Amino acid sequence: MSTTQTAPAVVRVPIVDATPDNVQPFGQLLGDDVAKPGLGIPFYQGRVLEGQNIDFEYTGKAVIRTAKILPGYPPVLWLERHMRMTQLFIALGQEPFIMVMAPPNHPSEAPDLDKVQALRFPAGHGLLLHLGTWHDFPIACERPVVVLTANSDEVVEALASMKGAHEMNQGDVFKISLPQRLKAEIHLELV
Repeated sequence: MSTTQTAPAVVRVPIVDATPDNVQPFGQLLGDDVAKPGLGIPFYQGRVLEGQNIDFEYTGKAVIRTAKILPGYPPVLWLERHMRMTQLFIALGQEPFIMVMAPPNHPSEAPDLDKVQALRFPAGHGLLLHLGTWHDFPIACERPVVVLTANSDEVVEALASMKGAHEMNQGDVFKISLPQRLKAEIHLELV
């Protein structure tokens, strides 16, 4: 008996620079200007323009951590979403990062691969994801990048408890294998 295994379909996605407009389906771009200015804190008026709270949501305890991402453009094999957390990623230092994302489509259990985008965020900028946005972990461009992430403890604990890399649905992490579930993988195209 012969077992034939077909290669996954390759979805080619160009990398484009993030703007407020092209980020909007996935989340909020945080950058070199104050998000929602006008908070009335009186102590530093005239020298500080205070922004309103950003819409970071989580369940349980908030967890702030950093991760150093090594450069390269690997095939994207995993996408995940969170339904109780608006995850935050901010590039620290002088290097940009790339996010591969598909817009929320709950209750579907798979992203729409026709809507996947790869957006490059400048150094010092960040992304606050909408609830349910499908995403991979940030990808470094030409040099390593350190990102600050804001999570919930349930997400970090669920991911760290995994004994191996396979699909999961626990602790507000629904992570799928693109080759296994959709017979596809995403390849990034430099433009």
